[in-house]
Amino acid sequence: MGLKDILKSSTFYEILQGMSVTGSYFVGEKVTVEYPKEQIPPFERFRGVQCLISNPETGELNCDACHICATICPSNCIFIESSEGPDGAKQLDSFVIDLTRCIFCGFCEEACPRAAIAMTSAFEFSTYNKNDLILTKDWLVENQKNLHKELRKR
Repeated sequence: MGLKDILKSSTFYEILQGMSVTGSYFVGEKVTVEYPKEQIPPFERFRGVQCLISNPETGELNCDACHICATICPSNCIFIESSEGPDGAKQLDSFVIDLTRCIFCGFCEEACPRAAIAMTSAFEFSTYNKNDLILTKDWLVENQKNLHKELRKR
């Protein structure tokens, strides 16, 4: 053990070196965001809570109850009930998404042949009641207001 090592151990050189790194961050520019007061906008293609898209001209849902989104969902969180309408076509009776099971993968959006379901930019969806995380057809249609800008044009 040389003189250099003795001086380093007696002056706490390593501790002072670590404290200098901490001190440089203390006086530098802050990167922490105080969340409720300051908000960072989500990325352009952020996958948030889903919505059902309706035709803006007629108000009819684009969904024709084909069940492809429910079939491709890896977490089996989409539940669809349909019946035969008066004209013989499928009619959507119930569309429910259980967000306690959803992994926000976006497969339902990609698989839909009529672009009836989409991921929105909504990310603030915390709740104390677990039943609030079961989304019904009416809630999903109302959630179109959070749709990404480029998808609103379709």
